[in-house]
Amino acid sequence: MAKPTIAWMPVRLIHPILQGQRTVIDWLQQAPAFGVQAVEIYHAFLSDENLPSVKATLRALGLSVSQITCAPDFTHPDPTVRAAELEAMKQRVDWAAELGADAVRTTAGMGHDGVDPRDAVQYAAECMVKLAEYAVPCGVYPCYENHYKDRLWTREDFSFAPERFLQVFEQIEPTPVRVNFDFANPLMTGADPVALLQRVVHKVHHVHAGDRQPGEYQHSVLGEGAVPFQPLLHLLKTHGYAGYLSIEDGQSRGDDGFRQSLAFLKAQVESVWG
Repeated sequence: MAKPTIAWMPVRLIHPILQGQRTVIDWLQQAPAFGVQAVEIYHAFLSDENLPSVKATLRALGLSVSQITCAPDFTHPDPTVRAAELEAMKQRVDWAAELGADAVRTTAGMGHDGVDPRDAVQYAAECMVKLAEYAVPCGVYPCYENHYKDRLWTREDFSFAPERFLQVFEQIEPTPVRVNFDFANPLMTGADPVALLQRVVHKVHHVHAGDRQPGEYQHSVLGEGAVPFQPLLHLLKTHGYAGYLSIEDGQSRGDDGFRQSLAFLKAQVESVWG
């Protein structure tokens, strides 16, 4: 049976890269030294201007791209803002296709004051479906995440609570929109990630392999938090999952912490998939 591929999402490097302390090329050039074969790229790392150099670097290093990680605000009350968010996402789909990625992470959007939750569910689902109509013919799937809060957002995700996430999920379940499942986010609300994964596993296209302690925002080194990796991975295997397991590397111990996370996840994959 095919095994998942481990990818690297450098959450701890988002602000240093966006603030110009290092470049996306610097980060990509680090990946082979860790033994990583795939990377997940945060959307704000990319532009039309740097896309050719990023593509050339990926090719030279033999790296694949698991996903472009985006954070559209599809729950905004202003329809012109939602339309602009959708157009921006189409550009990111084009970037994904250019870089050989078959997924873009999508969010529902922020929790805006005064928006009826039923309307927010509808806004988010409608935008995701429209995005899929554009993306799927390009070979790219929008992947809806059980998400907390983007690094550039001022508010939590409207659908952070599992009940809200599932309300949106039920709207997109019959459509081509797929799921980016985050192992660690349910722990922030005291929810059971295994139970949540059981409900959506048939739609999972990409996985964020993060770890954290219950109720904590700070990521842990994988294996040092409370995420139940074995049952989650066994559930994915039972459903034939062989996509990417992208390490959400937001822990505070730098490169050494990432090495530990990588070694832990490799051992977990070997124990489950053999």
